[in-house]
Amino acid sequence: MSAAVNGKNGLKWLFGLTAALLAWRFWLLPNLGITLYVDEAQYWTWAQHLDWGYFSKPPGVTALIWLSTALFGDGMVGVKALSMLCYPLAAAACWAIARRLYDERTAFWSAVAVLTLPIFSWLGLFVSTDALLTLFWALALWAYLRALDTDAWRDWLLLGAICGLGLLSKYTMAAWLGAALLHLLVFQRARLVSAKPWLAAGLALLMLSPNIVWNFIHDFPTLKHTADITLNRTSGGGLASLGEFWAAQWIAFGPVLGSVFALLLVRARESWRDDRTRLLLWFALPLWAVVSMQAMKSSANANWAAPAFAPAVIAVVAWLLQRAKKKLLITGLAINLAIVGLVYHWPQVIAAVNPEKQAKLNPFKRAMGWDDLGRHLKPILLAHSDSVLIADNRTLLAHMLYELRDIKPTAASWNPSGVASDHYKLTTDLRPYIGKDALLITQEVPGEAFTTRFAGMEKIATLKATLDAHTSRDMDVYLLHEFKGY
Repeated sequence: MSAAVNGKNGLKWLFGLTAALLAWRFWLLPNLGITLYVDEAQYWTWAQHLDWGYFSKPPGVTALIWLSTALFGDGMVGVKALSMLCYPLAAAACWAIARRLYDERTAFWSAVAVLTLPIFSWLGLFVSTDALLTLFWALALWAYLRALDTDAWRDWLLLGAICGLGLLSKYTMAAWLGAALLHLLVFQRARLVSAKPWLAAGLALLMLSPNIVWNFIHDFPTLKHTADITLNRTSGGGLASLGEFWAAQWIAFGPVLGSVFALLLVRARESWRDDRTRLLLWFALPLWAVVSMQAMKSSANANWAAPAFAPAVIAVVAWLLQRAKKKLLITGLAINLAIVGLVYHWPQVIAAVNPEKQAKLNPFKRAMGWDDLGRHLKPILLAHSDSVLIADNRTLLAHMLYELRDIKPTAASWNPSGVASDHYKLTTDLRPYIGKDALLITQEVPGEAFTTRFAGMEKIATLKATLDAHTSRDMDVYLLHEFKGY
């Protein structure tokens, strides 16, 4: 294998592994018995109206879905296709980083590690802002190394463009820019005299500026939402929350690679003496530190630090290879691949072991049953074609708009308070439909807020999607007569 990882042979092995993993995922998706998750369905609805911003996210993920569906159609796989390619491309960027810092051997095994990492393998099944952010985080580090090596205008501007695309994908990219500025200040201070890094940063901000303008026009909903989930959350927090977050990070690494990374941190002085390890950790640890503080304050999702895994994995692989621990590395990669396979096929395992309660233990449960509810709702909508489809939460509206995309129903979010707490409340308005009937989809009994604003109300259906022998996903449908206004 040592000879095989060099030059063209190594690239052939990597291409083959990448193709095999992608084929596995593309085969798996239609066989999981799922449709889109709520965020994916929501992003799809956003992609029907391209803009420079949306309630909770900048436009990157929406543009990605728009392009993906233009190329591959609006089916589930078509929505996800380009997002699924982001992680293999991030692996390619990590290969280029490791090759520049170390050698082709380290580059090969770093790319393999990224391709088989549990967190990227899991996220690789879905459309999320993490896909683009991870890709641009890795690409930015590669471009930064090029710019430091060549000091050429084109490389600094390339870095700025990549950072700009990263900011348009997720504001978390600002943490990368902060890490880069500190790295220049501490280790490359003479570079700050040049205009090149400042123009790179300026280009990144210039690319973000249309989103800033959009936020200004709409009273900064994205920034307010980001601040709300990071600064204003009050549930959870403390050492227990921090412990849960880092346990999730260890699992996301895999037991062997996660343990080696922990060892790198324990031996901080030794790790810091190696310029290459220090640089890689420099672009990983700040993000983990920020998310860890968020976990201490309230709670933090495991994927919030996903981009940090890209440089961290390279550091882990290099440490193992430098100490002739190749067998341990391969063992770790094999274990990770086994974990991925178990998670991917867990629904089939549960179905075989306990078919009556498979939904309860299915990690994909949140994406099950929505297509069935959509099929049940469709004839009701067609029978009341003059009615406006309304929902009292974004989950139902996002899922049904996607599942009913072939008939494109007129829809609006129920929002008597006028407070824009999600994108549908920000961009849809029921008030122009005074006098019109509405079809309400809900999972709660409608209260006085509905009965006082319509001339009449009648329940016309309870829709059920069976998930297993004991579990179903339910949704009630009400016909509301003659909207009076808020």
